[in-house]
Amino acid sequence: MLYLEGLLDNEEILKPVHHASKKSAQLYHQPAPRAEHHSGKKINGEQSDAESNNGGLEAESVRVCTTDQPGATVSNVGLSTPMANFTVGGHEGQDGGEYWGPSDGSLRHFAKKAADISLPGTGGSSSRSLFIFSEENFIRKYAKIIIEWGPFEYMVLLTIIANCIVLALEEHLPKDDKTPLAVQLEETEIYFVVIFLVEALLKIVALGFVLHKGAYLRNIWNIMDFVVVVTGIITMAASSQLDLRTLRAVRVLRPLKLVSGIPSLQVVLKSIIRAMTPLLQVCLLVIFAIIIFAIVGLEFYSGAFKNACFKIGTKGNSEDDIYIGDEANIRPCSSGSPSSADLNGAFKCQENISVCRGRWVGPYFGITNFDNIAYAMLTVFQCITMEGWTEVLYYTNDAIGPYINWLYFYPLIILGSFFMLNLVLGVLSGEFAKERLRVENRRSYIKLRRQQQIDMELSGYLEWICKAEEVILNEDRTTDEDKLRIMEARKRAATKMKKIGKEPSDENNEDNDSDLLSDINIGRSNIQNRKQTGRCAAFWKAEKHFRFSLRRLVKSQPFYWTVIVLVFLNTVCTASEHYGQPKWHEEFLYYTEFVFLGLFIFEMLIKMYGLGVRIYFQSSFNIFDCGVIIVSIIEVIWSYYKDGASFGISTLRALRLLRVFKVTRYWSSLRNLVVSLLSSMRSIVSLLFLLFLFILIFALLGMQLFGGEMNFDDGRPPAHFDTFPIALLTVFQILTGADWNEVMYNGIRAHGIEDGDKKGMFYSIYFIILVVFGNYTLLNVFLAIAVDNLTNAQEMTAAEEEEEVGRKERNKHEKELMEETSGGQQVTVNICPPSPANNEENPKISNFNYKDSNHQNDLKNNKNTANAVTKKSNISQNQFDNDGLDTENNDLVNNNIPRDSNNSEDPPPQAPKQEEEGAFGSGPRPMLPYSSMFIFGPKNPIRRFCHFVVNLRYFDLFIMIVICASSFALATEEPVNEDAFRNKILNYFDYVFTIVFTVEMILKVIDLGVFLHPGSYCRNLWNILDATVVICAVVAFFFDDTASKNLNTIKSMRVLRVLRPLKTINRVPKLKAVFDCVVNSLKNVANILIVYMLFQLIFAVIAVQLFKGKFFYCTDESKSTEEECRGQFFSYEEFEDTPSVENREWLRRDFHYDNLFEAMLTLFTVTTGEGWPGILHNSMDSTYEDQGPKPGNRMEMAIFYVVFFIVFPFFFVNIFVALIIITFQDQGEAELEDAQLDKNQKQCIDFAVNARPTSRYMPKNKKTIKYKIWRLVVSTKFEYFVMTLIALNTIVLMMKFSNKSSVDMGQGIEFQKNPEQPKYERVLISINIIFTTLFTIECVLKLLAFGIKNYFHDPWNVFDFITVVGSIIDVLVNEFGSTYSSFNSFKALPYVCLLILMLFFIYAIIGMQVFGNIKLDSHTDLNRHNNFRNFLYALMLLFRCATGENWQAIMIACLSGQTCDPESNLEPPKTCGSSAIAYVYFVSFMFLSSFLMLNLFVAVIMDNFDYLTRDSSILGPHHLDEFVREWAEIDPGATGRIHYQDMYEMLKNIEPPVGFGKKCPIKFAYRKLIRMNMPVASDNTVHFTTTLFALIRESLSIKMGPVEEMDKLDDELRELIRKMWPVQARKKKLLNLLVPPNSELNDNHMTVGKIYVGLIIAENWRAYKSSQSKMNNLKMVEDKEEVSNHGDTPSADIDPNSATTSV
Repeated sequence: MLYLEGLLDNEEILKPVHHASKKSAQLYHQPAPRAEHHSGKKINGEQSDAESNNGGLEAESVRVCTTDQPGATVSNVGLSTPMANFTVGGHEGQDGGEYWGPSDGSLRHFAKKAADISLPGTGGSSSRSLFIFSEENFIRKYAKIIIEWGPFEYMVLLTIIANCIVLALEEHLPKDDKTPLAVQLEETEIYFVVIFLVEALLKIVALGFVLHKGAYLRNIWNIMDFVVVVTGIITMAASSQLDLRTLRAVRVLRPLKLVSGIPSLQVVLKSIIRAMTPLLQVCLLVIFAIIIFAIVGLEFYSGAFKNACFKIGTKGNSEDDIYIGDEANIRPCSSGSPSSADLNGAFKCQENISVCRGRWVGPYFGITNFDNIAYAMLTVFQCITMEGWTEVLYYTNDAIGPYINWLYFYPLIILGSFFMLNLVLGVLSGEFAKERLRVENRRSYIKLRRQQQIDMELSGYLEWICKAEEVILNEDRTTDEDKLRIMEARKRAATKMKKIGKEPSDENNEDNDSDLLSDINIGRSNIQNRKQTGRCAAFWKAEKHFRFSLRRLVKSQPFYWTVIVLVFLNTVCTASEHYGQPKWHEEFLYYTEFVFLGLFIFEMLIKMYGLGVRIYFQSSFNIFDCGVIIVSIIEVIWSYYKDGASFGISTLRALRLLRVFKVTRYWSSLRNLVVSLLSSMRSIVSLLFLLFLFILIFALLGMQLFGGEMNFDDGRPPAHFDTFPIALLTVFQILTGADWNEVMYNGIRAHGIEDGDKKGMFYSIYFIILVVFGNYTLLNVFLAIAVDNLTNAQEMTAAEEEEEVGRKERNKHEKELMEETSGGQQVTVNICPPSPANNEENPKISNFNYKDSNHQNDLKNNKNTANAVTKKSNISQNQFDNDGLDTENNDLVNNNIPRDSNNSEDPPPQAPKQEEEGAFGSGPRPMLPYSSMFIFGPKNPIRRFCHFVVNLRYFDLFIMIVICASSFALATEEPVNEDAFRNKILNYFDYVFTIVFTVEMILKVIDLGVFLHPGSYCRNLWNILDATVVICAVVAFFFDDTASKNLNTIKSMRVLRVLRPLKTINRVPKLKAVFDCVVNSLKNVANILIVYMLFQLIFAVIAVQLFKGKFFYCTDESKSTEEECRGQFFSYEEFEDTPSVENREWLRRDFHYDNLFEAMLTLFTVTTGEGWPGILHNSMDSTYEDQGPKPGNRMEMAIFYVVFFIVFPFFFVNIFVALIIITFQDQGEAELEDAQLDKNQKQCIDFAVNARPTSRYMPKNKKTIKYKIWRLVVSTKFEYFVMTLIALNTIVLMMKFSNKSSVDMGQGIEFQKNPEQPKYERVLISINIIFTTLFTIECVLKLLAFGIKNYFHDPWNVFDFITVVGSIIDVLVNEFGSTYSSFNSFKALPYVCLLILMLFFIYAIIGMQVFGNIKLDSHTDLNRHNNFRNFLYALMLLFRCATGENWQAIMIACLSGQTCDPESNLEPPKTCGSSAIAYVYFVSFMFLSSFLMLNLFVAVIMDNFDYLTRDSSILGPHHLDEFVREWAEIDPGATGRIHYQDMYEMLKNIEPPVGFGKKCPIKFAYRKLIRMNMPVASDNTVHFTTTLFALIRESLSIKMGPVEEMDKLDDELRELIRKMWPVQARKKKLLNLLVPPNSELNDNHMTVGKIYVGLIIAENWRAYKSSQSKMNNLKMVEDKEEVSNHGDTPSADIDPNSATTSV
């Protein structure tokens, strides 16, 4: 052993041994290719020095290590042939490799060296760089060394960052003026270009340019670098006359290289990249929809926006000549006569003042219009982003009337915004989840392989040690002492290995950190000994007792709640701060801040002392507390030296209130959510970094494109690109989708739209790309992360709940076993003191005995929770309620437990539970066995009559009809004039409805009882809702009769009538399911909502401290204080010739932060993403309290809004949406749990249940003209011809444009109309006639070929026919036709829409009653387009709010103090509107509609389009259409039967996952058909439905198992179909087709399985016979050869097995 230890101490010997052992492990165990050891790692195809320097040693050492002979010596082991082959295997046969082994003097060595030496510029390698430099060229080698040098990459990244800083420092001025700094910065461009050029040249020389693998231009990042370098050289070398601003803008792509250097972006980037294919499909669908809507808009609204009201007597076309009257801006007018304008409701000019002329450039500088296909597509895209779409709608209302435009715009928003753009979210969410799972699996795989690699190397090393020891032990020169040492060393090593195996892993031991930290304390034991035995031992002992008492104190409940109360009081004090507070309040807050800070510092010190510093900082809450306290101290010191500079950081202390969750049942779910979010924090931070990089690049690009250009005559807009900070904020604003269209208008206008030059339109591409990739791609990844995290959190919570349930079940069964062993006596009350023996986790449940024989085995193994998990569904169904046990539980108890006095129960308490559950069913319900109101017993005739009436078949239907009639009456009320005749008539109807609902309530109360017993009327929430509505209506009528109808209280009571439609929810099961989904979402959102409100409170308090009293302004912008803002001033309004004199007013912004309520309202508005740019600029312009704004005074305040956006709209709102999505998915999957089906299997079975074979009509007589026409119209060439015609017709439709006027807005000079315009229009009309004729011919040919009945059987033919008829009418009447588009709907979507419509109905009626009498004003958002005057307008207003379109301005227009409409008969002293109701009304509606209801669209889409990201090899319902089509080819008459051989050929021709595929082996296809096993009829045919269902069942393994279990599984599947498809299962024939009964499969009936089993047997028999014949032939040949070799005398001792052995 000493010899061996000396051997191991020699590094020169140990290195090759280690290397050889590693190579041995690699040879025999084949480790993962990525988990390489340093000695074997290769860099760019060349071996590292560690390997190449060990090349020739060591065959001896390697042979010693790997011998298998126990008694071998070194000399005989060296002859091992396999190891000799292994030794040189690593250095031979490599292209371009080098042999750096030591020279052994052999000719072979020098020949190898000579072959590898090459001159510069020459060499034998084929991968030359630039056709000059070979792999061995020293220039290329040094270039490789440089680019692979680590600091080189960092130098390049630092250069890129420096270039970004230079670009950001530049300030752009109008008309290409430059600041001195900008001139100096431009001189640095040459240095950056040279650096990037050198980098590119080095990489080109080292890697090659483009032709071979791994070359420079074969990397996407290198292509980007190359483009940047080339454009930089061009811009520097070009002459100054060329405008290369756009080319120079390519420089901003340089920061993208930062992405390639950060590996943590892997999940985010790869998920986006992998989603590109389905995203491209979604983009094509969106583009197709945009083109369709743009063509329709082109037909409807072409040239409609060019007409405006020009003043009479003016000949110019300037906007100054347009008369706007009382309108806020220029409106389009109707070009027809005034009578036609009155008829269609369009905007008309005032007579004798203005006249309608078509010379206006149009709204938004002529950008928003439908005059040609490009403008129309841009306008449609703007509308589907839901920004500015209502203005476009209102412009069309003014131009052609409001009656038909909603048919165009509302489907556009619903299909485009709610449906198609949300597909992007579904795709990204699915891809992110898949990519995260893929990365996690890869990490775990690499970790496992690395561990295996280490184990292999260790085992190989130890094996070599053991072999070497064996050699040493067997040598004669080894002494007995050395042998003894070796044996003792082996024993010690074995003991250490056992200890290593017994130690727990770090992952499973949470306390390892503290143990490890405790071992680090140096000299601690000496100090403790000194404390115990020194002079001050008594003091240290007392100190120890004091510390322990403090530790008990800080861990006690009173201390915990004291701290919570202090935190709450501190939060209340900070939240009470407001503008205009009295002096004493301000001083009180000043001193309480010091008091609370001192208390919390004292608390922190006590905890640190009592628990110890190390234990204190192990809690994340304590770390947070310490950080907040330190920051608070810094803030106090800062505010002392700089008065009024508080940042409100101490408000973060309110987050400590989250500890209250510890005492609630929500704590585990909240904790798991936080754990899941922290685990994905790397993805979130990576996404934030990617988002910042995206914003940075587009801000720099915007500065290059639009810097200094947005300076117009009417001033510079707030969102511009002149400076870097404002450019960042502008891009961030566009990313959030807030008023991005306004920024685009200014960008287009900056580059020329007003001079007749349309080149500015090309710059809209910048904004479109920014919105598509930023808003709809990157920001949706936030939601994808939220969905993924919530799914993980719910899985963790579910696992914990299952474990808890299993533990309680085990405890319960242990207790039952103890009871049985103690003589069967049952313990019903647990009165013993708490102890380990009798303490129950849930005493309430432990009082009851629930016994199940399946769980008896759990007593033997308490750690096994499998049975508890499998019983989870039973436990969830058999929950204990507040009154005792459910009926099912009692049945279990009564069946499993012997009856005695302790467990017997009376049957009456269970009857009401059955009745309550049956109340939602459809069958007749028995009367409750209780006395109703202590008067009506079960046999009372009055009660029996009431029970009979309530349970009549049509009673609920009658009530539903009355509810609908009542809702219709509510919708038709006149909200302005309450004394209108219509309202009087409706009032009488309301009496009737109220009487009906009152009678219904009385009948149900008599039948069910009021409250006291189970199943009574008031124990159902829906009944309480009904009673509330009825009682309020009766009370309102009573007060109405006493002449008190103007009381607001009574009016609000009558408003409660709008809740009547909610009664329908309980009567429509599927609607109730969707409603339950919303309710469950609210339950799940509740704990998140509390955290949301807490964060909102914190931000609101910080905002109050930052901005209180700073949002005042003077109407005269030159005045900045209230004292100065007095008197009058001249106001120069746009479109006005002369200035007007106005009074100066000191006003406050509509949204401000003067108190906590207003701050939270303002922040909620910011959360919705509407109007926040104005609030942001007001914040940045704020100065001091009671002073006016100063532009750009506090730019740093933008950080507050950026952080707020990241926390709320990007994070919390997405968690809301994710909760709704997951709840919806769970709701849909809940019904599938018992059926043991997943969603895809259910959808496929549903397809098979409802699928029918389609018929392909074919004339019987093949000699007729009809047959020839049929052959023509069904031919592929004819289909391609028609498709070509459709594409050409679409292009022609897109070529239409309107050119009514081209105006120079600056000079008011009209250009002449294009003389070619009429000719062009006539050509388009002629082409349209030609296409109409061709499509008419196609329609006629198909009618002749198929006949009328068969033609209209196909929906596409119906669509073609309608389109052709519409086109003919268009040609004949020379008017516009319409284009139709059909989309598939989802089964859940109608009920989602119905629930949303019900919400809209309720809010519309309330809005009509409360805000309907406000006077309409065109300068506010309550105007003739947008109001509560009738039900339809109220619905349209709410739809606008739901899309987020400037909803906050509508809310401001409904606040108190508004002027009443003259028709309402309310005189001027009285005002309309209500601030309190408006705030509650609009905020609640936005929360319910935007955050909850409309996100059900997202849930439905993600639920139905998950196949976009699902593995395409899994059979899904979208694949099965191909089966139906292929069947129709074989069975054109739709008989439903084809020959089984045709079926086999059909499945062979269909590619997987539906069919077998042409490359499928025959035996594999036969096996699948055997498992499908469809019955074969007497004519050798199989049925369509049976084949389709068998194919689905076999592909998805639905109730499939071994042969002996198939009969049982068939029965289970039949029961499953009866349960899930009850209507279809009533048809016994269909059920037998889906799952054939055994009578059709057994004995004398032929099946496909029997046929193909026979074919396989025959095939195997033929193969067996063929092999036997070959063996016999071979044996005969060998016998002949044997005979010929031995002559005529055969050998007597032939081995009988020799022939077999040779074969």
